[in-house]
Amino acid sequence: MRARELAAVAELLDRAGTGERATLLIDGEPGAGKTTLLARAAERAAARGFGLAAGGAEELDRLIPLNPLLSAFDDIPAEGDPAPESMEARVERLRIHMEKRMAAGPLLVTLDDLHWADPATLMAVRTLHCRLPSRPLAWMLTRTTGGRDRAAERLFDLLERHGARRLALGPLPDDAVARVVAELLRARPDPGLLAFASGAGGNPFLLVELVDGLRDEGAIEIAGGRARLVSPVLPRRVHVLARHRLDRLSREARHLVEAATVLGRTFSPGDVAELLGASPAMLLPALEEALEAGLLAATGDALTFRHELVWRAVLAGLPRPLRLALRHQAERLPEPNGESERAPGADATDRTGAAAGGPGRVPVTRLNASLASAVRVAAALRRGDLRAALSGAPADRSRRRPPVRARPAADDVIRAMTAGRVIEAGEGAGPAMDHLVREDVYSALARHPWVLAVEPACAAWLVRLALRTGDRERAELVRTALDRLPGDGPAGAGQAGDEPGGPGDDDAGHAGDDRTEEGRDRAGRTGDEWGRHGDGDAGQEGDGRAAALSAAAAHARGLLDHDPRALALAAERAADPWSRASAAEDLGLLLCRTGERVAGIESLNRALAGYEEAAAPRDAARLRRRLRQEGVRRRHWSYADRPVTGWDSLTDTEHTVSLLVAQGWTNRQVAEQMFISVHTVAFHLRQIFRKLDIRSRVELTRLAVEHTAGPRPVSH
Repeated sequence: MRARELAAVAELLDRAGTGERATLLIDGEPGAGKTTLLARAAERAAARGFGLAAGGAEELDRLIPLNPLLSAFDDIPAEGDPAPESMEARVERLRIHMEKRMAAGPLLVTLDDLHWADPATLMAVRTLHCRLPSRPLAWMLTRTTGGRDRAAERLFDLLERHGARRLALGPLPDDAVARVVAELLRARPDPGLLAFASGAGGNPFLLVELVDGLRDEGAIEIAGGRARLVSPVLPRRVHVLARHRLDRLSREARHLVEAATVLGRTFSPGDVAELLGASPAMLLPALEEALEAGLLAATGDALTFRHELVWRAVLAGLPRPLRLALRHQAERLPEPNGESERAPGADATDRTGAAAGGPGRVPVTRLNASLASAVRVAAALRRGDLRAALSGAPADRSRRRPPVRARPAADDVIRAMTAGRVIEAGEGAGPAMDHLVREDVYSALARHPWVLAVEPACAAWLVRLALRTGDRERAELVRTALDRLPGDGPAGAGQAGDEPGGPGDDDAGHAGDDRTEEGRDRAGRTGDEWGRHGDGDAGQEGDGRAAALSAAAAHARGLLDHDPRALALAAERAADPWSRASAAEDLGLLLCRTGERVAGIESLNRALAGYEEAAAPRDAARLRRRLRQEGVRRRHWSYADRPVTGWDSLTDTEHTVSLLVAQGWTNRQVAEQMFISVHTVAFHLRQIFRKLDIRSRVELTRLAVEHTAGPRPVSH
């Protein structure tokens, strides 16, 4: 697998076997396979009768002088004199011990990771190398390139000038990568898995961590001797490895690498300099450090991240607000020809970049405001606070616009969808669909498909809303937009079904459903950021985004094609409890409609548990009503130690009723919002008035203002 390097090892042992000192120096980036090569060399040396002395440095060894050498020669006799031993005396004792070992036969000394070695160890290696010139002795020393400590590099340079052979471990070739993957999985990898593994750039350690992580997280399916990738999400191991690589850099180099990730895997030094507000000359030390560390590589006139997986992991590891700000700053960089090339039809404030599926050049403040509004509104709707959602929703500007206007920009689409959710919750599906049609939301998805990644669950919501209002054509536009996102290709999880089936389109989605989506704070990505396989960042920040989008695509396609397999996949793999519950609810409704009532009820019960876990009482209440329609009744109240009277004596349901009534809602409006009957609302009000010892809604409003600023999470 490393033919050139193993040939060098054989030559080293041949020379040492004839009584000649021989030294082999191994440089390589982290994870290049240096330790594995030392182990192979030790096996071959032992087979040829060599004595072995294997040691290695660790980061904390710098506090213990000579520890790598002393660990290699742990059989050295202890010094009889209790007096402190000088460094020179200890090195001399090492030399004498090595002479005795070599009297019995040739000796191979391997010292790994000398970039961590203390100065005394490096000095001792240099001294012993000089004092044992004509002995049956083979040295193999390794160091990791990059980093800020140059002492080991200087030692290697010195030994090379004195005749040592020096090798740099490069990346594994493609055929070797395929063999490693096959050995790890004991199965033949399919082309999709090998393409994903190619993101390791031939780095053995990164490759092993990737494959082991994918296997541990259930992202690889093995059947019939074949291994298939089922989820292109970066495993946690890769994120940890990338963070470790960054931590080895200086502060300046780390900031440069992190900022450069938003420019794509390949970028120009001038762009990253402008992004950081510096000149390329000022960034030269940091760039050189990142190049030497193996994180970046020079390709023609540009720089590129050496390993695609590391680039994606570093990008996903940036805090979302910082990533969003850097992305928008990068979007304002001038084009190479000095002009801002616009996509056809884009207005002056929106350079769409539609071919890449990117967010376009919308002013940062405007886009951030739209995203923030979407998050606030979705969170309010999830907890059932329609009043707060109404106050935070963007105004319905479409009713005031002239009939001829510019195409909607990306932030217009986000704002229109946010307002549409509120309109659906308050007025129903018809008015919400009218709003989205006026705002040209469905057609705009062709130019801004990335908005479906802001909140992946919005794809299923758009499909459901269109189907409920009988507009199959617009529902299909969502599918088309999902297909244009690089992170969700035709082999994605959403392709579970091949043939449409089930009832007519007008029955798709939730019957009488006016549910809302959970607010998830997600940002859109540029085409490069999505990458060839999507950016899976998940669990970790951003780590599950590709999986979330894949599950959302399965959810949307399951609704379009009435495909229970796609809905079941979405219910299993969605990134959060609310999204899993949403897909499970759609699956349950579909199964009930197609005669599989037992399985349907089971799925609806799972959905109800998911909504309760996600603290989404309004969705849970709607689902309980649906279960009652199916003849299933569940006790959903909870008991708690409460006072007999006063505000704290109110149950969660009574608390919610109180706050809605205090906002001026009628009993019927409260009933519709909480999915209970008007008589049940009246019953709760009587209990509230009794516990609070009041007689009017005016008094209730006064107490509500005194005791709370908004509704607390409800557990019915």
